Amino acid sequence: MYRHSVKKIIIVMSMILIGAFSIGIFAQTYWGGETMSALEVKKKWGADKSDIAQFKSGSDSIKSKMAYSLMTDKVYIGKTYEEIRDLFGPNDGFYFIDTYPSYIIQRGKNKSEDTWQLVFRMTKDYKVRDIIMHKNCCER
Repeated sequence: MYRHSVKKIIIVMSMILIGAFSIGIFAQTYWGGETMSALEVKKKWGADKSDIAQFKSGSDSIKSKMAYSLMTDKVYIGKTYEEIRDLFGPNDGFYFIDTYPSYIIQRGKNKSEDTWQLVFRMTKDYKVRDIIMHKNCCER
């Protein structure tokens, strides 16, 4: 009888762990959102050299052409939140929290066109850990 109850506990615990793992994978995909690799960015918008002054004052079209360069240039890794804001200006995108500077580089003009943003993801110390291209879920 004791052996039977241990077997049930193991089965139930296994089901709980499998369920939690499945939920974790789904949550990461759902909350993390869709992203684009640097190579996909290069293919879609090109690979112009970054020019911070042009990026700061430029149109989405200008910004999108610099996105690949910004994503692959490691010079921004380790910069603080304040340094990024000083260089690129105030956020015009949004990535889950205000402490991740985000800049729209393509605005969807209708329901079939996506909005994409360049996101400077930060460490817990508010320093850039990586730069990603993220599909903005909420702006069309």
